[in-house]
Amino acid sequence: MINIVFQTIFQEESGLGAWNRRWCSVQDNKIYYWLYPEDEVNQNKEPHGEIDLRKCKNEQVSIASRLDCARPNTFVLILLTAAQPGDRTSIITESNGKTTQTKYMLAADSKEERKQWMEVLNKCLQSIHSWNH
Repeated sequence: MINIVFQTIFQEESGLGAWNRRWCSVQDNKIYYWLYPEDEVNQNKEPHGEIDLRKCKNEQVSIASRLDCARPNTFVLILLTAAQPGDRTSIITESNGKTTQTKYMLAADSKEERKQWMEVLNKCLQSIHSWNH
């Protein structure tokens, strides 16, 4: 399943929150993102980051509440992983020493794009959850 488009991702930078526009692709149950479209095409260029949907806590992607984010067309993914040394609670993460929860907010350029992305991601999550149960 592949979907390639720009998304704006809320990320932590130096203890502050920032929205960064990234070129995103959904492949192998992961969202990979690069700084520029050319980086994704260039096979030698590693992704700038990735979001592993297999670690997604929510069974479905949800629209961000207005309390969490006023930016339109934003959806939320919450990942739960085993805590690693150095994990700490921050703007987007909560760590209790055993697990770390990371909240990803991604904003699409339009309502239609948001719906398409949520549909693709929900299909991935449905597939992942059906294989794990």
